[in-house]
Amino acid sequence: MAGYTELRSCTWTESTALVFNNSSVFAEGSTATSCDLTLLTCFLIGSYRFCIVPLLAAFNGIKGNLWRISGGGTPKPLPLKSGVFKARLISTTRPNNGTAKVVSNSTTSSLRRTASARYVRPTLGTPVDKNKSKASSEQQPLQQQTSRPKKNNGPNTPETDRRDNDIQHLKELLAASNLRFEAVAIVLQQSLIERDEATSQCSKLSQELVGLKGELVCSTHSSQHLEKEKEELRVALDDALHSVQGKHQRELAQLEQRLQTFYQAEWDKMHLSYQEEADRCRTLMQQQVSELKASHEVMKQELENSYEEQLHCVIGQYEKSLEELRRVHDEELQSLDKTLKEAEANVSGRIKELTEENNYLIEKLTAEENRRMEAAEKSEKDLHTLYLEQELESLKVVLDIKTKQLHQQEKKLMEIDILMEKNMKLDENLRKVQQENEDFKARMERHSALSRQLSSEQAMLQETLQKESKVNKRLSMENEELLWKLHNGDLSSPRKVSPTSSSPSHSFNLQAPPSSGFFSSSPVSPR
Repeated sequence: MAGYTELRSCTWTESTALVFNNSSVFAEGSTATSCDLTLLTCFLIGSYRFCIVPLLAAFNGIKGNLWRISGGGTPKPLPLKSGVFKARLISTTRPNNGTAKVVSNSTTSSLRRTASARYVRPTLGTPVDKNKSKASSEQQPLQQQTSRPKKNNGPNTPETDRRDNDIQHLKELLAASNLRFEAVAIVLQQSLIERDEATSQCSKLSQELVGLKGELVCSTHSSQHLEKEKEELRVALDDALHSVQGKHQRELAQLEQRLQTFYQAEWDKMHLSYQEEADRCRTLMQQQVSELKASHEVMKQELENSYEEQLHCVIGQYEKSLEELRRVHDEELQSLDKTLKEAEANVSGRIKELTEENNYLIEKLTAEENRRMEAAEKSEKDLHTLYLEQELESLKVVLDIKTKQLHQQEKKLMEIDILMEKNMKLDENLRKVQQENEDFKARMERHSALSRQLSSEQAMLQETLQKESKVNKRLSMENEELLWKLHNGDLSSPRKVSPTSSSPSHSFNLQAPPSSGFFSSSPVSPR
């Protein structure tokens, strides 16, 4: 019933009272009359809206224009809205001229509806014939044109033009209202078709509901029959289950007794085999412990000897490298001392040569001064000679100053040369010393790395020794524990199986031997 989901028309009225009584359907007959009334009301409202209202509006507009003309006022043009509305009406009337004939012909045939519980409906309105309307619209302007020359003899030509325009506007409004009326007729026709389809579908669904009710009754009868069969089967299965459970309990008790006797015999056999295996393992463990102790002592002695040898070798290498470094350093210091002494000897020789040259120049100057003094004494009281003497004295003073400056500059130059040479030598010595220092640093780093490596190896060896000692201690403790157990006789005391207690489930316990964990664990292998 929920499958019908089509859209309903505006004139659809559901049958509100549907009574289902013993797979029969009854519906009220008042739906047809209510539907006809709604159709008539819609038709009247549409005719009033699309025909009468535009005619009244046009008539009121003509009256207003005539009143303005009679009042002597200047005629005003129509507003923009009326022009737009007129153009819209003209555009709507033109494309529908071809389809209007088909619609008018279809309305007469489709509005006559036949039903099983209804009379034949009369047509809602006469079909609109476009050819007649066109002919009438053509005849009216011809009549107006014939009547115009009679009236146009007078001077009122603008009034007649305005009247003609109003008449033309009324014609357009009539054509638009006719088109709207035809559209309303088409909508009503479509709604009636949808209503017929809905009623036919409702009858089909009611028939389907009757069939479904019959199927429901059949299914209820079959389900009741199946329930009875199910109860019978359940009772039979319960009886069979009780009988099978009793049989199973009896078989289980017999099986438990047989298994108990079998496991008791097997337990005695396994206990004897375990005792033999324990004796054999005891002797084997004693042999392994003695071998492990001997191998551990030998290995420990070898490790200690190798460690001492490595330590002596490293110490000897370190001492040799230190002696070589000291010897090289002493040789370099001696060579530097020799070079310094040679440089000092060269500088002192150069100073002596320069002092001798200075003394020789001083002697020359004194001889020249003496000679000039003698010449000056010969030419006494000569102005020219006096002037020359004065000049000579001034020149002597200048010469002394210049000689002093030259001596000072020569000393400075000598000192600068000496300092430059010393600087060069010191730079070379510094480079050599820096290189040697870097070499010493590299060697020291190598020695420190070697010492670290040796210390780490020593620590690792100590750790391995400690681990080996711990392993040996653990093995010795385990051996002592095993020997103590063997001496106390834990393995030789058998444990008897406790008798089974009388219980509804007839449960029994089988105890494993206490030495089973000892045989399952593998012996510890020496490192």
